[in-house]
Amino acid sequence: MNKKMVTIIAALAMCTAMASCSESDTASSSKAETTTTTTTAAESAAPVESTADESSADSTSTSAGTTDYDVDGDFRAFEQLKDKYADGYLVTLEGQMSNSGTKYTICVKDGKAYESSTIQGMKSYAVYPGDGKKYNVSEATTTYSVDDADENAWKDSDILFGAALDFDHAYIDETTNVVHEYYKLDSAVSGGEGQIVYGFDGATYDLKQVVLLPEGTDESNAVYFTVDSMGEADDSLLAVPDLSAYTEE
Repeated sequence: MNKKMVTIIAALAMCTAMASCSESDTASSSKAETTTTTTTAAESAAPVESTADESSADSTSTSAGTTDYDVDGDFRAFEQLKDKYADGYLVTLEGQMSNSGTKYTICVKDGKAYESSTIQGMKSYAVYPGDGKKYNVSEATTTYSVDDADENAWKDSDILFGAALDFDHAYIDETTNVVHEYYKLDSAVSGGEGQIVYGFDGATYDLKQVVLLPEGTDESNAVYFTVDSMGEADDSLLAVPDLSAYTEE
């Protein structure tokens, strides 16, 4: 993975919220590993489109479900998701990388953003409360820093909607009943070309997974996020944090 593509991992994987995250840590965390979450291994595997004959598999296993999704139709689950959370969202995810098990929380609303990461129980977070500043806080070291932030800086935290451009194609994993929608990455955000893939439950169209696929790499170099929960934005996360118990770096 080239150095420019590390930018999207830093921006979308919230490494900016990790006070202890170095550039080498970011690069080394780009390789996907086997998932250890409650999501099934099949759901967390790379969204590779199989061309093999699946008749033998069908004879020994039962499909996880059915879907009415038409890959050639006009309906897109991603657009439905954007409409539903047009006023903001709160999403929790788990990274499926070499630091598998890292928990992330993203909250975006009205030009404000909150992003946090929890690694082995140690939490760091950043807040863009709309006052022209970015507050970086490490609960592990009880330290913080404040940086200037322009009015669009919060968009770097928008992992769901901030980097997707045109729809490319869709693929249905009939084994897991997961619909994968592929969109082109916005290179202005990501720092490089590639695709972002959204995995949806084929029955409910709930978001299950987000995968970043840098151009020129295969699924072993993809960056995976399993979605644990998603709902409306929490305004309390978007306020200027109380830093009275913290030391400025």
